Amino acid sequence: MHRPIVFAQVLALLLVAGPFLLTFCHADDAAPAPTNPPQIPLCMIGDSITWAGDGDYWRKHLLDMLPRLAFVGTHSAVLGYSHAGEGGNGTARILARMDDIPDCPYYSLMIGTNDNSVKDANLVQERSQQTAERIQQIVEALLAKPSVKLVFLSSIAPCFTDNPLRDQTNSATNVILREKMQTVFAGKNVVWVEYEHPIRAIEGWEPLIKLHPTKDGYQILARILSDAIIEALGIEEPLAVPEIADGCGVRVENLWDAETGQTSVPIIAGWYMLSFDLKAVPGEKATITVRSVDRDTEKHLNQVFEVKPEQAGQRVQLDFMTGYEGYQYTRSKLEIAVEACEIERVLLEKKRPSAKASEYGVGSYMDTSQTPAPGELVEWSGE
Repeated sequence: MHRPIVFAQVLALLLVAGPFLLTFCHADDAAPAPTNPPQIPLCMIGDSITWAGDGDYWRKHLLDMLPRLAFVGTHSAVLGYSHAGEGGNGTARILARMDDIPDCPYYSLMIGTNDNSVKDANLVQERSQQTAERIQQIVEALLAKPSVKLVFLSSIAPCFTDNPLRDQTNSATNVILREKMQTVFAGKNVVWVEYEHPIRAIEGWEPLIKLHPTKDGYQILARILSDAIIEALGIEEPLAVPEIADGCGVRVENLWDAETGQTSVPIIAGWYMLSFDLKAVPGEKATITVRSVDRDTEKHLNQVFEVKPEQAGQRVQLDFMTGYEGYQYTRSKLEIAVEACEIERVLLEKKRPSAKASEYGVGSYMDTSQTPAPGELVEWSGE
């Protein structure tokens, strides 16, 4: 493979405080990057616009425009890209989970529309001021992360809903945020990403954006953000595809704890892959059930999968989505109920963009068995 160039700002992804809490440390100035050109780790933070529905297509379109991006985050999404968006979040919830948001060189933050769904026109200015103040607090908290280089602060996107006051309040919040860019954020490592003005300039933007953008709507958002990143970082060849050096892979976290017979932590809502060795299927109607340990709520997970006798002796992969938190799912540790079969070497991991289960391992480890997919953060294996 092509030998990677030396890049002093490469950051290695390490697991430091539980399977969802990731952090970066500064690499040795003499250490080569695991890819050429070096990847750009990006943690996208927000609400359901960042996460739910077609939200992962925002990242897919970004990769088409800037293949060097590597997505980092606590959450998994339908296409397998990591991020730190969570459905239903407002600014207060982002602040409450700030310690769980990974340390990362680059952040993209779009938040505030869930704060701004007011029903009284007299509340527009007051609410927009409150939302903008909390967004400022979020940005300041991100700037305090050890490895941060830039925060890409987004204007709240226009939204076309049956409550026009939400859109008005979002717009009023943006006015305040633009002022803050000239005052409290002046001279700081914050880049303004203007979504509102270019989107409103598009004739017939409403069905593309709504409250949650369509796939085509996310392409508009991706072009705006990728242009901002390219300009801020001075990228001369944005379409260059990273070549991966020998001895590199992707860090995997096996969330399954074989000793306790359940996951090591409560599982965040999202998309996951379960794989295991199916040792034997001696009975009829063999099933694997993935379910919440806490089942005293009607919003618990209980997914049943059938396994067939002819699968015995194979490595089996089962994919599932927990359901949206607060809507179909309450965060809980998970357990596996096995009926009429025997399984070993269980791996429960966030969905990867390849949609293929990782090589089996315990705890936090490097998977070098499969070529990293676009959008995955590549690391040296240390071997």
